[in-house]
Amino acid sequence: MHSRRLFAALALMVMAGTGLVWAQVGMRSTTTLQTTVTAIGQPLQFPQSRSQFTGVVIELAPGGEVGRHMHPVPNFVYVLEGEIAIEAEGHPVRTYSAGQSFVESVNTWHNGLNRGSAPLRILVVFAGEEGRPVTVRP
Repeated sequence: MHSRRLFAALALMVMAGTGLVWAQVGMRSTTTLQTTVTAIGQPLQFPQSRSQFTGVVIELAPGGEVGRHMHPVPNFVYVLEGEIAIEAEGHPVRTYSAGQSFVESVNTWHNGLNRGSAPLRILVVFAGEEGRPVTVRP
């Protein structure tokens, strides 16, 4: 009996040490986006070598804009506060509000605007390549 308890205790310690037992006290998980395409329908393709994530928080005052640009790599955008309007060349304007997320277009000129009366804050995570720019401007 003693050896069974010892074995069970050791097994629990091993499982806890390897992450097999995970206490989720006070945790809530919400998937904001799961997709295989960008917001304009392009299939996602990631860099094949020297992959690198870059996370950026962008803030825009009411009436502000990011300016015309494009991304050579996929990026995930989560709207933290406010509302953003995306004008992409050859596509209708898309608008996203706080709590919404999307994958921005790749190699397509676009601009992000804050047409609202409140500040805008977005989190952008680029799936890029080490040593390469994640944004290109004209």
